[in-house]
Amino acid sequence: MIDLNISAIIQVINFLIVLAILNAILYRPIRAVIRKRAQRMEAQLLDIENFSAQAEQKMASYSEALSVAQQKGTEIRTQLKAEGYQEEAALLEDINKQAARELKSAREDAAAQVRAALDSLKSRVNGYAKKVTEKVVGLAA
Repeated sequence: MIDLNISAIIQVINFLIVLAILNAILYRPIRAVIRKRAQRMEAQLLDIENFSAQAEQKMASYSEALSVAQQKGTEIRTQLKAEGYQEEAALLEDINKQAARELKSAREDAAAQVRAALDSLKSRVNGYAKKVTEKVVGLAA
């Protein structure tokens, strides 16, 4: 059986003293370090979550800006195409008008040349008719 005497009480008191000293010197600083590390990890996790949220927000903003820019680019391209078609139509119209003027001028010039040739020939017809008549009459006589 266990003998309870003064040495057992001294050992229990020694144990409690050692436990108090170890707690004060060793366990409390270790627990403080562990607590600080846990707080630091929580702060870092919070920072990571904030950073991730900001990154997602920036990506969404970037995607939206990119979409808007693509839409504006499409609108500008469509507008420029329409302007190009209008300018092309205007240029073609001007060129067609110029070609029509040149064709009219060429026709008028050709008609004037034909009239001049006809007038020249008409003025010579009487002379040619006389010569032909003289030759025909001269051969018949």
